[in-house]
Amino acid sequence: MKIALACLTLPAFLMACTAPSTDLLSNAPTASRHITPRECRDLAALRKGAEPTHDRLTSEAAVLLMAGYNQVTDADLYPGALHHAQRRMDDWYAQDCGM
Repeated sequence: MKIALACLTLPAFLMACTAPSTDLLSNAPTASRHITPRECRDLAALRKGAEPTHDRLTSEAAVLLMAGYNQVTDADLYPGALHHAQRRMDDWYAQDCGM
């Protein structure tokens, strides 16, 4: 199922487009990992300047949400809350992806 119209805005994207697909569920993080192997690949590609595809941005948004960022409740704390979640994501990336 495609959610084309819901992904036109960032809040809708983060809420509607980050629902885990079946292949993400099979690669779910374990207790010692925060980021799945697929998310590692997507984040690595984005960091190297690869094209920001829907799948790659969805992976990044999912990790930011897992890191505690919520664009709705953190609106009055922006950009501090986003930067905090990005730092947490960077720490997890270094730990889980070996980068």
